[in-house]
Amino acid sequence: MNLTTEKTLSIAEEILKNAIEKCKTIHHNGKNLQFSLESLSYVYELKKDYKNAYYNFQKCVYIYDSLNSIQNKNKILNQEASFNLEKKNTEINLNKKIVDNQKKQNLFLIISLILIVGIAALIYYQNILRQKTNAKLKLLNRELEEANRIKTRFFGILNHDLRSPVANLIHFLHLQKENPEIMDAETKERLQTKTISGAENLLISMEDILLWSKGQMENFKPQPKKITIEQLFEDNKKVFSGYQHITFEYHNPENIEIFTDDNYLKTILRNLTSNSINVFSTTENPTIIWKAWQEKNKSHLSITDNGPGAEKEKFRALYDETEVVGIKSGLGLHLIRDLAKAINCEISVSSTPNKGTTFIISF
Repeated sequence: MNLTTEKTLSIAEEILKNAIEKCKTIHHNGKNLQFSLESLSYVYELKKDYKNAYYNFQKCVYIYDSLNSIQNKNKILNQEASFNLEKKNTEINLNKKIVDNQKKQNLFLIISLILIVGIAALIYYQNILRQKTNAKLKLLNRELEEANRIKTRFFGILNHDLRSPVANLIHFLHLQKENPEIMDAETKERLQTKTISGAENLLISMEDILLWSKGQMENFKPQPKKITIEQLFEDNKKVFSGYQHITFEYHNPENIEIFTDDNYLKTILRNLTSNSINVFSTTENPTIIWKAWQEKNKSHLSITDNGPGAEKEKFRALYDETEVVGIKSGLGLHLIRDLAKAINCEISVSSTPNKGTTFIISF
């Protein structure tokens, strides 16, 4: 308080100069140096030393500008950093969205692939089922065609087996009605006996056929079982007992038994016997010989007649399935061929013109 203004300004000048020197010593160019220079400029202004006042004020302004420049730079850097950070965050969010979309697309592709594989598997499975169903249908169609073919042949055989006895019966009735005077008592009795025997055998044949047909209604296939040749020969004798002008011989010394369908085989025997009978129109002492024997683990049946025989071409229907022979036109060998095939037996034929014919059935 006892100091003069001049003395106070001098002390302030010294203090401020010392502060400025300390700032320079520690290389400080901040606000402390700016404040010291600005204060020193005011001191010189009060002392009327305008030159030093101006000089220190310029330094103050320089430092002020420098400080503001650094702040601006820092502000700009902060703004750039903030912008870059925001940009980086935007890129991260964008990449995250891209990754999420990619995951969704991958998930969609996986689900689509699974669906495609599932559909393909379902189509393949349906195709397999369709193929199996078609195979079953083809098999059923073949079996149905085979059954229908056998039935057709069977009805043809009915005509072949039953026509001759019925024709003989009708012929006798017509003869008895229209020309009774040509028959003496002995002939009439003989024809009556023959007709009755033929009718009885016809009834037996029809009963066999009807019984067979009934058993085959649900499954028209051979039903093999063990049968004796002797029984077959006995049935054959009954069927053809009315043909007294023909000699029948049956030879079965080994008492053979075979495993087959007796109805199929009986039909084959009747047809072969009927065919042999039909060729005896001009044969003297007509004879039919049946034989049965075993050879090389096989069973054989043969039927031999002493008829006129025939060329090999006449028996073509026995081997060639494309050959069609009518019932009325001859041997009906196509019927025998189909039945033999159904029961897995082989039929061979040997025929010599003017000497006779032999059929051999092998099992």
